Amino acid sequence: MRTLFPFAILLFLLGKTVQAQEVALAYPVETINIDGNFSDWPASVNWYRMRHTYQNDDESNEDFAAQFAVAYNMPTQTLFIAIKVLDDDFVGANGESHTTQDHMLLYLDAAHTIDGGTPMFYVATDRILEVHHKPGTFDTRNHFLTKDKAQVARKRMGNTLQYEWKITMDDHIKPDTSLGLDFMLIDHDTGSDNETVLVWKDGFGKSYGSQKLGDVLLLDQGAEAGKVKGKLDLKSIEAKETINSMNIVSREKPEIWLQATLDTTGYFQAFLPVGEYELRPNRRYTSPINSSGFNQNTRKLEYGNMTPFRIDAQETTVLDSIQLKIISKPKIPTIHSEGLPIESVSTNEIDAFVSDWKEYWQIPAVSIVLIRNNKVFFDKTIGVKSNFKAEKVDHTTLFEAASITKSVFAVIVLRLAEKGLLDLDKPLYQYLTFPNIDKDERSKLLTARIVLGHRSGLPNWAWGGPGSWKGGGEIRLGFEPGTQFGYSGEAFNYLGRVVEKITGKSLQALYEEEIEKPFGIKNSHFYYTDAQEKRFALGHTHQYPQIKEKERIASPASSLSTNAHLFKNFVLNLMNEKKMRKSSYELIYTPYTVLKPEQKIYDPETPQYISHGFFVQDTPHGKLIAHGGNNGDYDCKFAYNPDKKYGYIVFTNSNLGDEFVRALEQYLLGSTE
Repeated sequence: MRTLFPFAILLFLLGKTVQAQEVALAYPVETINIDGNFSDWPASVNWYRMRHTYQNDDESNEDFAAQFAVAYNMPTQTLFIAIKVLDDDFVGANGESHTTQDHMLLYLDAAHTIDGGTPMFYVATDRILEVHHKPGTFDTRNHFLTKDKAQVARKRMGNTLQYEWKITMDDHIKPDTSLGLDFMLIDHDTGSDNETVLVWKDGFGKSYGSQKLGDVLLLDQGAEAGKVKGKLDLKSIEAKETINSMNIVSREKPEIWLQATLDTTGYFQAFLPVGEYELRPNRRYTSPINSSGFNQNTRKLEYGNMTPFRIDAQETTVLDSIQLKIISKPKIPTIHSEGLPIESVSTNEIDAFVSDWKEYWQIPAVSIVLIRNNKVFFDKTIGVKSNFKAEKVDHTTLFEAASITKSVFAVIVLRLAEKGLLDLDKPLYQYLTFPNIDKDERSKLLTARIVLGHRSGLPNWAWGGPGSWKGGGEIRLGFEPGTQFGYSGEAFNYLGRVVEKITGKSLQALYEEEIEKPFGIKNSHFYYTDAQEKRFALGHTHQYPQIKEKERIASPASSLSTNAHLFKNFVLNLMNEKKMRKSSYELIYTPYTVLKPEQKIYDPETPQYISHGFFVQDTPHGKLIAHGGNNGDYDCKFAYNPDKKYGYIVFTNSNLGDEFVRALEQYLLGSTE
């Protein structure tokens, strides 16, 4: 049943009423002077509040609030944006980086397709205007937005800071279309190293995907609008925290679409131009779109009651409750034979399994190798590089190996130790100091063995990722090295700098000498260069492609790129204890850091520990030597049994690859409990 209720839409469309929503309406205006003064903006413009604040615990946002308005001029193809910021402690140009003063980021997606895309962003301060595009050629639709297309003025009046923008949009300004837009306002206060961040649509990582932005509808001056109200029934799936928006798309003009935000009860509303519309889900799974956790028991969703509806002028359309249900996962086939399924399953059965589960998770590409009786019996790379275009993957396609890099680097370290170049128990500071932590006396306890066992006391990433320590400040260790578990990419990168110092060689050279040549890994890379771009599969979070900067410096924790087909020789050599001494392999097999149930990255019920750079699972069928990798939009894992000579290697370009791997492991190895 749909009912219509009259309401005073002029209260919304006229005046300076500030709206708290993530859809903005923009109407045509005459040319506006970009001087930071809003006196030439129409009195009827709609203002919208930026209501999501992020701050440190010792800060308050009482002195920091903002609202904005948007308008456009069709003949000149310009977008105008006005932003008012309430800030009683303004920090302007101070001769340092823009990151130490009040500034803003403006995110824009002119293409704004419902299937996702890559926004760009401008950075503005008192004296700086920068433009940032995602690298590469996967999605260049916003690359026309260059620095010379933007003009910005900033004016201070009492405790108010005003930004005024004019952006030339080429042919993207058209009535009855939509744009992706968002802001990140960064506030610094005098005498404080902390900052407060204010955004329009909740969440960070906005340049990774257009679904993270708010929406702007460009309407004709005389366009009539109405309102829709609806509710998604969340009770049956208990997904209040994971499904928080719904796409609304015009049936007559698909260029008009927006994301309606759901509250915690599933209720949503939106203002729309008159016309016919339909609902489309933008969350197809129970886990959050940008999740990167392990074993979330993600399930596929099906939406009911998604019938089209009409918006009438100055009316409210109330929709029937939208029902949700779970689409059952494919059944894991039972292999009736003695021993483990991996020892007898056919390639046709594997094909069917991969096809069913790849489709269920909507994973664009899977690279998979299966080993039994010490031989590869299944080796395929299937799917497409990205959902932008259906370019097929093959055995040369590269995937981010993420933390699998750590196991490769661990082998480098063990080989250097065999040569007497590195003592696993010698304090690292005696080789090379780490100025960011050397004032913490406990840092002098750090050794290569402690780092490989993830017992360093350093956080995973202390300053934001590989290489960021150079611009970072001092920190204290979280605990005394060697006393407990703490997964740390930062510690691996410190150890990487140590081995470079000891050997006088770069990590790339060490990778080539200690891994690539002896282990027979071909056409893989220890860090990214532009020459690799055409070979890369693009990462995805759920069905949305993600474009991010690749790691252009060699990182012992994260920068390897390869696939299962290329990586198989490394695993086969490890399985057969080649290229290293027996004593080194014993270090890989032997427990060093025992994990508590809440610390386990893989199956919580399985006894699990960390050895020297590897994870070891004690299963009823023997030890599984393993390592996984998860960069959020890439998921991968390898595991093998050195006694029974079986194993698997899987690389995917999706954040749901971990779910695929868990099903595969259950299928091939049975329960690991």
